[in-house]
Amino acid sequence: MEGPSPAQHDDPSLLPVSLSTSILAVVIALVSLLGHRAHTRTIFAQNRASSEWVDYAAKATGRASYDAVLDFLAVAQLRDPANAGKVRDKCLRQIEQSDREQKEIEARADALEREVAGREHAADRFDFGNGCLEAALVIMSVTLLTRRKLYWGIGLALACVGLAIAATGFFVA
Repeated sequence: MEGPSPAQHDDPSLLPVSLSTSILAVVIALVSLLGHRAHTRTIFAQNRASSEWVDYAAKATGRASYDAVLDFLAVAQLRDPANAGKVRDKCLRQIEQSDREQKEIEARADALEREVAGREHAADRFDFGNGCLEAALVIMSVTLLTRRKLYWGIGLALACVGLAIAATGFFVA
């Protein structure tokens, strides 16, 4: 003889707990995805900032080369002073252009660094919200084991806090 099926022992008052737990699991997956995307955007922004700083260093190296040529022209015995004057003028123009470009690059790199910091902050919000939501899921699951709805209420409250924290990730970047 077979025993009663599990469906016969189900407590209909736990149906909202089961349903909200399932919905929370989906919300956790979505917030987790948002966190991963925020981290990816942070990495891309950091790569762009690093690229700008490499460009800045390349300009500094080029400028140093022109400085070295000017130093050499100042101490060398020149066979053709007129041509050396043209080289000197060209080096001075290149140094001025390099200085302008370095300032522009530095401004772009600094802006990207600020973007990285903002994106990291947003990713942290998604991560912290996700952690709260996962804790809420565990607490709500305890309701199904103990049949005490106090855990469901605590879990729902924590889920609301986690959702609010994660939502702030949209506004800080």
